[in-house]
Amino acid sequence: WSGTGWLSAFYIGDDGKPYLKENGMIDFAGSGVVHMVGGFAGLMGAIAIGRRRELDSDDPEVRASLKGHSDLLCSLGVSILWMGWYGFNCGSTLGAGAGNGSYINLASKVAVTTTIAAAMGAITTMLYSRIFLKSYVLTLCLNGVLAGLVSITAPCSVVEPWAAMMIGIIGGIVYILSSAGIKMCGVDDPLDAFPVHGACGVWGVLSVGIFATRSNIKRAYGFDNDAMTSGNQFRNQLIGVLAIGGWTVVTSGLVFFPLKFAGLLRVSDEEEKVGLDASEHGVENPKVEMGEVKDSVAAKAPAQDV
Repeated sequence: WSGTGWLSAFYIGDDGKPYLKENGMIDFAGSGVVHMVGGFAGLMGAIAIGRRRELDSDDPEVRASLKGHSDLLCSLGVSILWMGWYGFNCGSTLGAGAGNGSYINLASKVAVTTTIAAAMGAITTMLYSRIFLKSYVLTLCLNGVLAGLVSITAPCSVVEPWAAMMIGIIGGIVYILSSAGIKMCGVDDPLDAFPVHGACGVWGVLSVGIFATRSNIKRAYGFDNDAMTSGNQFRNQLIGVLAIGGWTVVTSGLVFFPLKFAGLLRVSDEEEKVGLDASEHGVENPKVEMGEVKDSVAAKAPAQDV
């Protein structure tokens, strides 16, 4: 995002031309510089720390115990994230009152594309869960929302609403396939951080080179050229993906693996067995305690006549 960064859409070299021909890499609100970095760093961390021991248990009850204890809190968190994303994407115009109203108009369009992509990501994962898993899996649908949001973060200002719909649908598919892929590789990513942020971040950056339009690029960035039709924009986006992914993998690996070899990355077997809720926060059994709260609330509720 730096105006002097070699990937930047705003970087101009000594010869008066962008370092990357024509428009540079377009990443309006950070599918690459934010989400790819987090996703790929999370992947390296998951590889370094290894799988949770319970995942390899022959007892299905032990494996089931790894499920998060509150889908409601997951839903609340995604709702907060979705609302915050409007500040994230729309706010990347960096000036609502500037440009004689042109900035706020652009922010309004960004809000539309953001909403459409998030909704389509959720619908895609919902249909997948119903058709292939035979039920509506809430956590899968919630990650579908995030997959759509991550995917639209880079192209949100340079695509049309119909393209945002396609980006959200493909983002949901990218999430499903990448989540299955890392599981097949034996990587334990409990929150699907890499599929949501890493893989969908890659897709979001590349989607600029597929779905952006010349008129929208001119409106958002001021450039008026044939970078889209010539394929130059997709080339720039691909260079950006490779640069961000490579940098993140190397630098995060230099952090995680020395910590692993020093024995400082993973908690002890005993702490892992009782859980960090207990060892770090003093909560012995979050599922039981939440159940007790629900029972207490139900007991205090006034009786209703049937």
